[in-house]
Order: sequence, then C-alpha cells, then structure tokens
Amino acid sequence: MSASLAFQIAARAILIANADVIALIPAANIMDANGQPELLPRINMGEDQEIPADDVVGRYTRLLATMHVWNREPGLEGVKAITSAVRKALILQTWTQNGFCCIDTRLVSARYLRDPDGLTAHGVITFQALIEDRT
Repeated sequence: MSASLAFQIAARAILIANADVIALIPAANIMDANGQPELLPRINMGEDQEIPADDVVGRYTRLLATMHVWNREPGLEGVKAITSAVRKALILQTWTQNGFCCIDTRLVSARYLRDPDGLTAHGVITFQALIEDRT
C-alpha cells in the first residue's frame, strides 16, 4: 500500500462519518472514479502526488491529494458548501491506516469552475498531508 492509498481510504472514512458532509452528499457518491460523474452531487478522489519528506530514514511522505467535487446547479454555491464541509472534516486530522500514520493535513487550495454545459459546477480541492510509513 502507498501513502496515497492510505490517505484516500482514511479520508473517505472520515468524510462518510461526518454529518455535515453527508448532509450535502450521499456516502455512496464519495469514491475513486474517472470521468465526469453521472450521479450528482459527487466527490471523485485519488489524484495525488507523493514527495519524499525526509532524506535520512525515508519513511515520511508529503502528499498532495486532490479531490473533485461535482454538482448539478446553476451557480457554484453547492460545490462551495460541499468543499467547505470537506475541508472542515479533513484539516488537522491525524489517523492511522494499514501501517501509515498521518501527522498533519492542511488545505493547499480550492478552485471553483463552471462546466461549459451551463448545468454542472465543479470544485477542485487539494490537501497537503505529512504521512509516516510505520510498516
């Protein structure tokens, strides 16, 4: 397992256990999937970049994890609300998953985009996490 996959599994578990997130998006619609989603609202997880975070022992990874929020709406209000709930659920979280320990999670950026179809709103959230490999 990679630090990226451990983060994805833990982040999904945190999100589906968070009442504020689930009030805005069904748990079944938070997933690792490709393409523009059919079921909306939805969060697509899994586009990540792993960067070594130490030169000595090699067990720390700085992870940039991206999530895409999709919603069918005339504006961007819904994706902004979902993004805010996701951010509040994940920042400063610590967790352990399959031998990996997340020491810190912070928001790097949130972008909000209008789809050319005029009906779909899209948010892109990027988190930075420091993860220790304890395996």
